[in-house]
Amino acid sequence: MTSPDTKILFFGGKGGVGKTTCSAAVAVKLASEGISTLHITSDPAPSLSDIYCREIGGTLTSIMPGLDAMEITPEKVAGVWKEKFGPDFLYILSHILDVEGMLEEGKLDLLDYIGTAPSLREETLLDMIRELAEKGNYRRIIWDTAPAGETLKLLGMPKLMRQHLRAGTRVYEALDRLTGAVSRRKTLGNIMEEWVRRSDELSRFLKEKTLFFIVANPEALVVSQAERILAFLRESGFDLGGLIINRIAGMDGFGFPEGMVQRHKEYVRELVRLSGGIPVAKVPMNMEEIRGIGPLKDLGDGLLKGLGM
Repeated sequence: MTSPDTKILFFGGKGGVGKTTCSAAVAVKLASEGISTLHITSDPAPSLSDIYCREIGGTLTSIMPGLDAMEITPEKVAGVWKEKFGPDFLYILSHILDVEGMLEEGKLDLLDYIGTAPSLREETLLDMIRELAEKGNYRRIIWDTAPAGETLKLLGMPKLMRQHLRAGTRVYEALDRLTGAVSRRKTLGNIMEEWVRRSDELSRFLKEKTLFFIVANPEALVVSQAERILAFLRESGFDLGGLIINRIAGMDGFGFPEGMVQRHKEYVRELVRLSGGIPVAKVPMNMEEIRGIGPLKDLGDGLLKGLGM
């Protein structure tokens, strides 16, 4: 079971809206308050190293007391899938294809190829996040995700996988009966049932242990996508922690063009309406880059106040 104190704070939104900066600011602020925090990113183009001004890779890196960070690359996810699930997958395929012959020919590494499939990659990524939470080493895990389109596919993956796996289970149980193919470890049907259970567990994990924060800018395309994301999360039963409206012109007295300021005000009003009453944090357009612990902590102060955290 996941540690009762462990909560996944999920930051999503359109690419380029400032998810990584805002998630890092929250991570730094939480850690400064004595809350053990892990900041992870699954964005294919990670920028944690740039934000924290230090090299961060695929292993846990200490950022400051109480805060670690790590980048989860597609290659790392594919490697985990190959190690954990590859043998069972090959066993299933061996009853359908001449897997040994394919591997002996050396034309392709079948598991490396299959492990890059989006559905398997996303399911494995969720499983990795769950394992990090279950270890109980952190009270909060801040998850900076890929752009919105990829994120929505990721969140819908457990339901999709369950549907396919349940259908597959019936097929493989029939194969077991027809061929008498019973492994010393498990039958084909057993393997499929295990995958169905894992998918069910991931779905429950997302619903019970994850709090979602949407990051948006006052721009037409971003507002439209934020509306779709919020609707999807609500329809799917996910908990919404708040909305961050980032890079608002005219909040801090800088001399932005009046047309831009008025346009941003209109989009901010629309985003607040779409929020439906969840906490909203507003961040002014900053003329300087926010990088490093000090600036991130300052931003985190405002975000946590705006979000009521």
